[in-house]
Amino acid sequence: MTTSVTAPDLGGPAVVIAAAPAAGKVAMSRIQTILLATDASSASSAATLHAIDLAARLGAQLVVLTVMSTAARDRDPREVRANPVGRRDERTEAVQQVVDRARAEGARATSLIWDGEPGEAIVEAADAESADLIIVGSHERSVVGRFFLGSVSDYVLRHAKAPVMVVRPSAFASLGFEPPRESA
Repeated sequence: MTTSVTAPDLGGPAVVIAAAPAAGKVAMSRIQTILLATDASSASSAATLHAIDLAARLGAQLVVLTVMSTAARDRDPREVRANPVGRRDERTEAVQQVVDRARAEGARATSLIWDGEPGEAIVEAADAESADLIIVGSHERSVVGRFFLGSVSDYVLRHAKAPVMVVRPSAFASLGFEPPRESA
């Protein structure tokens, strides 16, 4: 069972958050810690913008997490050619840029880099950081693509204890931005 919470006062379109209520009750609590899971791809850019904006507006701590996947199928094709140290350095730099941007926009932000299966690591990090909200991007794969490749956002939605906001890249349009293009 899920509950939708609509918050139109956050600017732009309403935000819908899916949550599994504990013991059949829905309790609204203050969001103090937001965990943003990012793979530093263009698919996570819209989620990043939403997370920074929400953390700044709510005065919440933003924890920016990236997971270095241990499964080759989960890696960005551009990363497969790179060495593991180079991939980690690139991700570390990308996450630090998100943290710097969040701080520049008035949010308190920190970063985490975990190793493991992305879905499991995101859920575990959210628990470890006592996240009140998890924000993830979506690659907007087809049903067939999700079946064969799996979906990190689907896994997080099904296993996380905290509410989860999944932001599609097409959400950029609602923010008045063009989504960034993947570099070759």
